[in-house]
Amino acid sequence: MRANGIFFKIRLILAAAICTVFFSSLQAAGTVTGAFLLENIEARETALGGIFSPFYARPGADTVNPACLQGIKNKHIMFSHYNSVFSSHYEQIEYAQPLDVSSAASAYFMYSSNDQLYRTDSTGQPVEFIVNYDALLGGSYSMALNNEYNIGINLKLVSEKIYNSAQWGGVVNLGVLYRNFDSKYTLGADIENLGLSTAYFKDKSLYPILFRAGYGMEVYKYEEEYKASIFVEERVFLVEADGVETSLGMEASYKKFFVFRYGYILGKIEGRVAVGAGVRISDLNIDYCYQPYFVTDNAHMVTIRYVF
Repeated sequence: MRANGIFFKIRLILAAAICTVFFSSLQAAGTVTGAFLLENIEARETALGGIFSPFYARPGADTVNPACLQGIKNKHIMFSHYNSVFSSHYEQIEYAQPLDVSSAASAYFMYSSNDQLYRTDSTGQPVEFIVNYDALLGGSYSMALNNEYNIGINLKLVSEKIYNSAQWGGVVNLGVLYRNFDSKYTLGADIENLGLSTAYFKDKSLYPILFRAGYGMEVYKYEEEYKASIFVEERVFLVEADGVETSLGMEASYKKFFVFRYGYILGKIEGRVAVGAGVRISDLNIDYCYQPYFVTDNAHMVTIRYVF
């Protein structure tokens, strides 16, 4: 077990190095489009500091690391809503289900817009609403290689529009997850947003490609009443010049009914925090996240998940 974990860590380091070298040549290609692909919409993962890679059997995290999906035993329907004080909002719906004991699949749709985007006259009065939206349709597939390793892939068709300018494209995410049952920890990694949009053929704009690797561990458990886990994730932005971002997260639960979460992010932007909570009522799970002074100022996220 321990040897497998060491070898996996070595592979992650080598993969990160290879990806960094390979994609560094793209940095001179042009600007970055599709920035909304970096938005964290799911409340649970956002409350942990935007950590997505090291989770096992977690619908929602699979939109980033598809290997996180395998392991679910029931069907899931999820709806996530994200709203900021600047009238930007995101909605995402996802359906996930196991295909058999060793594989699972999901489909999801995301839409975002700003309802207060207007063209103004010389006095600053709004005269025309500017049509704007970002949307994607995606699907994930994950399978178990053995009792410890999952791999996964997801595909996304992407559309962006502002005023009379529209762009289309497609991206692929590839992911892997290692789970140590004895020591109760997970390691996950993925490469995201490999693809092109129509903007590339006009101004060489690329999607925001990044590599992320994360670690999660259960640090405390008392019977079935109390449980606490910690998580850490590193994100390397391979096209943007902003470099590296690190997240630290903590999750504590009580009787599988109430969960408290805290996350801290540092790196690209000055350090910022996220807090959240969740409740479970029978087959219904409700999660909330608040992230003060985010990219679009105060961000509120809610995710409702029904398991059946």
